[in-house]
Amino acid sequence: DEIIKGRGYPAEVHYVTTEDGYIITVFRIPHGKNEIYTTKEQPKQPVFLLHGVGLNSESYINVGEKSLGFLLADAGYDVWIGNFRGTMYARNHTKLSITDTTFWDFSFHEMGIYDVPAQVDFVSGTTKQKIIYIGYSLGTTTAFIFGTTHPEIAEEKVKEFICLAPATFLYKWKSSTKYLFPLWPYLKPIIEWFTNGMFYIREFPPHQVRDVLCLPFPFQMDMCQFADMLAWGFNYEQSDPETLPVTLIQNSDATSTKAMSHMIQLASNDGKFEQFDYGQKKNMEIYGTYDPPIYDLSKFRVPVYIIRGENDLLSTKENIERLNASLPEKVKAFDIYVVQDDKFNHGDFLVAKDVVPLLYNHILDIIPKVKLI
Repeated sequence: DEIIKGRGYPAEVHYVTTEDGYIITVFRIPHGKNEIYTTKEQPKQPVFLLHGVGLNSESYINVGEKSLGFLLADAGYDVWIGNFRGTMYARNHTKLSITDTTFWDFSFHEMGIYDVPAQVDFVSGTTKQKIIYIGYSLGTTTAFIFGTTHPEIAEEKVKEFICLAPATFLYKWKSSTKYLFPLWPYLKPIIEWFTNGMFYIREFPPHQVRDVLCLPFPFQMDMCQFADMLAWGFNYEQSDPETLPVTLIQNSDATSTKAMSHMIQLASNDGKFEQFDYGQKKNMEIYGTYDPPIYDLSKFRVPVYIIRGENDLLSTKENIERLNASLPEKVKAFDIYVVQDDKFNHGDFLVAKDVVPLLYNHILDIIPKVKLI
């Protein structure tokens, strides 16, 4: 909450325990910076934000005044920012320690069936209202897992899902990182030997060197961004020299090697949004089938608004059109919205220099227009 208060906004810290024992920190910005608000007034609409893989709640508040969390608070919303297990804000557990391999034994599935329902239920229960859920990347993956495995709860607690760069079907993955996928079966056991299953890219030597070299000079910053843009899509025009040193060095957090395996699985299969693949023998023990079960998106009941970037190499046009085609017609609040910048990439949803006029103003405009089914 120090970042929030440091910007002059009110902040609350809450702790939510999932059904399987993970303790997650949820931050609240109950009103705008220059606003005097009392509980006697009309309750504000709660908006819940969830971050992407390898990030945490800070990704919604770490680019100053143009951060989505602050913009929503100033626009009159009751803002709640959640986290996923394994991040620095969710490393406590009722029984386990982060040194236990069992602590890190989770994929996207556990985040979707435990982390999301617990936080959604807490925010909705505390505010006594249906929430607006805004997810980015993994924050949408888990939203769709939640909405297909807990359709009744999602319908009861969530007014609308706004999906930024949704990551469900990933088979049309155009990022250069796909060339590293064949190395993962060899890297994973080595990482797990050192970390017990934690995956934190900042602790790898190349990233540590990069952090030292990322001084606030244009040439160095361009070089530092190169690896990110190779993964996300190139858009140097949207680099912001004011916030780049912060986002390059601080905008990261841990997840599990199993979650990374799940991501690579979704990006390597033939177009399925499916549960974690343990291999045929263990799949049969766990699921009763040789192949992992598919998430049935036809069960989704909450209005969805999808926003994509034209130059997003992960959440590509083909991947998102596959997602949209898999959803029931009645939940499609509007047509897919494409950000009006041909070079807008996966990372730009959070850190683009012009993210407010290109994207966030549109989100503020669209939220009140989505009607309940």
